[in-house]
Amino acid sequence: MNQTNYNIIIATDSFKGSMTSYEAGDAIATAIKEQTPSRVTVYPVADGGEGTTEALSFGRAAVLLQCITVTGPLGEKVQAKYTIFGTGEEKTAILEMAQAAGLTLVPVSQRNPLKTTTYGVGEMILDAVRKGCKKLIVGIGGSATNDVGIGMLQALGASFTDINDQEVSYGAEGIENIAAMDTTGILKKLKDVDIKVICDVNNPLVGDEGCSTVFAPQKGADLQMVQRMEQAITRFADLFAKDYDRWMAGAGAAGGLGYAFAYFLHAELVHGIDIVLQEIHLEEAVRTADLVITGEGRMDAQTLMGKTPAGVARLAKKYAVPVIAYAGCFGDGIEQCTESGLFDRVYAVTEQEGAFDPQMAVRDLGQTVRETMSEWIHMIDTKKGANE
Repeated sequence: MNQTNYNIIIATDSFKGSMTSYEAGDAIATAIKEQTPSRVTVYPVADGGEGTTEALSFGRAAVLLQCITVTGPLGEKVQAKYTIFGTGEEKTAILEMAQAAGLTLVPVSQRNPLKTTTYGVGEMILDAVRKGCKKLIVGIGGSATNDVGIGMLQALGASFTDINDQEVSYGAEGIENIAAMDTTGILKKLKDVDIKVICDVNNPLVGDEGCSTVFAPQKGADLQMVQRMEQAITRFADLFAKDYDRWMAGAGAAGGLGYAFAYFLHAELVHGIDIVLQEIHLEEAVRTADLVITGEGRMDAQTLMGKTPAGVARLAKKYAVPVIAYAGCFGDGIEQCTESGLFDRVYAVTEQEGAFDPQMAVRDLGQTVRETMSEWIHMIDTKKGANE
């Protein structure tokens, strides 16, 4: 085997149900090191879903798991976990709104977005800020709510009152009765706190593609509820944020929580893969690499829509670095990946859809790397020769 010492960066997602992102990367690295003396660096990566917290906190100093009691989506008390890493101005909290307001916390028989609240999300944010976190990274997938984040804002110190000067009730039901709003207390609590929100949907706040119409039925709403919430949210935006872009991509995420974060908390809405790549500083490593290796458990047409391999490949292509991908298996539309121009090579442990064996994952991935290594080494050498 070629004895050239290459600089290889491995940045894979998890092979779900089989290997974590680090285990997959390590299996690839081990196979490479058996055949060549190359310098190989593994970066666990995720795209906002499973494994994101692990990817963001990997190799960080002072990583601490927090477990606190917050208000759940139905107003009950629930246990919520989040992670803190770093110190000083870089002290960062990684929170998932689903811990406090997730759909899985609500029994099917009680799912009703007119009632469910994001109040506990605000309590999680407050806890992190009180513990000295200057940066917050918040995932907002899997919500049970459609309250435009008013519950979260109430927990942070905002007041939403009705015509009788009484605080409105939890949930989208409360939005219908808002007559006045006071959010002055929020900015004092979150002064100098940078918030980035992982948001991988592009839905606006209202309309045919808005949060009520598209997502509320999944949370227990019938047609009449959807119409009520659409009217209430439109009225709310007209009264208190008429000049703000309700059609902004991501405003409708998590029942309008994306809108609340962006408008009231001045947060930045970002794609999951983008924030992970930025936070782990992968670009700095990629620009001097001879090869970038990425992958995930299954590659198909969805891979190009914000998934880890596509995000890593785009970064590699920015610096004209060859990039290959390993998949547990291929799925429908894999030709879109191979023809996209993002990947120089795409390999599958098994080309039979769904046949990847989780029990043999590490062994089989490593074997596939060994079997294909001579091909991509030749590719690297050819490219290096052309550049000399």
